[in-house]
Amino acid sequence: MRLIVKEYICQLKEKDELDVLLSQIFVQKGYIADNQPKTGNRQYGVDIQLHNEDELLMLIVKQGNIDREIWDGSINAVRQSLDEIKDVIINSLTFKEKEKSIRIIVATNGQKEESIKLNWNNYVNNNRIWNEISISIEFMGIDDIVKEILDNFFNEYLFDVSLHSAMRKALYFIGEGDYKREYYEKIVDSLIANLEDSKKKKFDKICATLYLASQMICQYAYDNGNNKISIMVSEYVIIKYWKYVVENEILEKTRFIEWLLKFCKSYEKWNDIYVTKIKRIVDKEVILPNYNVVENRILFYEILGYIASYGNYLLDVNPEKAKNNLSIIIELINEYPYFDYAPYDSNIGIVIMIYKIMHYYVRIDEIKILMKNQAYNLVEYYCSQRKFPAQTDCFDEAVKIEESMGTVNYEVSAFWGYYLLLIEQLNYKELYESIKEFLKVDLKNVSKCVWFLKKGEELLFYESLAMNMAGEGIEITVEKTFEDFVTKVQFILKQYENDRFSFDEYSFKSLEVIICHYFGYIPRVKFELEKE
Repeated sequence: MRLIVKEYICQLKEKDELDVLLSQIFVQKGYIADNQPKTGNRQYGVDIQLHNEDELLMLIVKQGNIDREIWDGSINAVRQSLDEIKDVIINSLTFKEKEKSIRIIVATNGQKEESIKLNWNNYVNNNRIWNEISISIEFMGIDDIVKEILDNFFNEYLFDVSLHSAMRKALYFIGEGDYKREYYEKIVDSLIANLEDSKKKKFDKICATLYLASQMICQYAYDNGNNKISIMVSEYVIIKYWKYVVENEILEKTRFIEWLLKFCKSYEKWNDIYVTKIKRIVDKEVILPNYNVVENRILFYEILGYIASYGNYLLDVNPEKAKNNLSIIIELINEYPYFDYAPYDSNIGIVIMIYKIMHYYVRIDEIKILMKNQAYNLVEYYCSQRKFPAQTDCFDEAVKIEESMGTVNYEVSAFWGYYLLLIEQLNYKELYESIKEFLKVDLKNVSKCVWFLKKGEELLFYESLAMNMAGEGIEITVEKTFEDFVTKVQFILKQYENDRFSFDEYSFKSLEVIICHYFGYIPRVKFELEKE
C-alpha cells in the first residue's frame, strides 16, 4: 500500500492539490489552519500556516525534486521563500505567536537532490535564530508525506470532496455482511467520467486517483478477511477503463494501455491471494463450511466462478499458471458433489468458463464426462423431484424449489439452451440422443434460450442489465435427428460469426469472461486450443 499511496502523491500538482492535502494532514493531526491554500494569494513565502497550543507551523510547498533551480534559481525558489519568511512573516508575528515554537517545513512530493544537500545543510545551520527567535527548518519529502498519510490519515479525505461520502461508505461498510457494489462503483464511475485523454497530466492524475482509491478498498477488504471484494473492485476498474478506451478509440496508444496493465496487475494480485486460499481447501488444510444444501451449492459455484474466470484471464497472459487454476477446479469437483446441480440458471456461464480452460488444454474427453454426469443428474432431479436451477438466480427461489417438490413453474432455461450449444460445439451426439426425449417431452414448455450480442451494441456489454438492454434471445430447439439439430444450431451461429468485439480484435479475449463473471452474464460458447 505504501507504493500505491506514493505513486498517487507523486501525481499531485503543487497548487490546489498537494498543498491542500498537506493542510488536511496537519489539521487531522490536531493543528488549526490559519490560512487555506489558494492559488493567487500573496503569501510572503508561506503556502500554508497552521498552529496548535505550542507551535506555529509554516509550510513551503513544491512539486517534484528540489534541484538547484528549485532551491535557488528563480523568484519562486525555496531559498527566496525562506528569506521572505525571515524578512516579512517573522517580523510581523504577534507577541503570543513569538512565544510558540516556530517550525518551517519545506514539503515536496519529491526528494532533495544530491546537488543541493550541502547548500541545504549550510542554510539550516546558519539560520537557527531570526530576529532573536529560535527557528526550526525541516524538509518533508515524498516518503515523509506517505508515512504521515499511512500513520494518521489513511481515509477518504485523500480525495476530492465529491468522493468523500462514497469513499467513506466503500471503506466503512466492508465488514458488513451485505456489502453493496454501489459503494465503490460510484467512485470508479465518477473518476472515469472525468478522464480527458488529450491532457496527459490530468489523465494520469485521475488514473492515479482511481488506482489509489480502488487499492485502498481492496486492501481494507483483504484486511477484513473478504478478498472477494478486492477481486470485484479490480474487475470493475478493468471493465470501466476498457470501455473508456474503446469508446474514445485510443486502444492503440501506448500510454493509455500502460494504465490498463497496471489495473490488470492489481487484478492478478488479489486473485493470486484468493487462489492460494482456495488451494488450502484442495490440500485439505481446511474444509468448505457445511450449511444447508442450497447454500452449499451456491458457495461452491461462487468459488468455481472466481477460480475459472481468473483461469481464463491467465490463458491470455500466463497459460502455464492457468493450469494450476484448472487443477484446483478439477480437484474441487472431484472432492465435492455440488457441481452436477448448479443452484442458479446463469451458473451455466461458470460451467462454460471451466470448459474453455479444459478445451484449451485439449481435455475434451473429460469435458464430455462432466457434461454427461451433470446432464444425467439434472434429468434425474427434475423427473423425480421437479428440481432445477433457479431461473431468477435468486436464493429465495432456489430454496423454494428445493422445498416445494414441484410447485414452482419451470418456464425458461438458459442452462439447457447453452448446454445444447455445448453439445453441438463438441459434436456430442451420444449425449444429445440420450437426453433428447427429456428436453422435448418433459421440458416441452421450457424455452431453452441463449443470448447473442451484436457488435454495434458492445458498449452496453460493459454495463449491468446488458442482457435486458441489448442483444437477442434465441430459442434452441430439439430436432428429430442430431444432424438436423447441428444444421439448425450452425445456421443460428452463422448469423453472429462476424460480431467480433474490441477484446477479440486486441487479444484480450478473457475480458469477456471477466465481464460475465462480474455482471453474471454468460460467455459465448467459443473454444480455443493451446498454441504450440
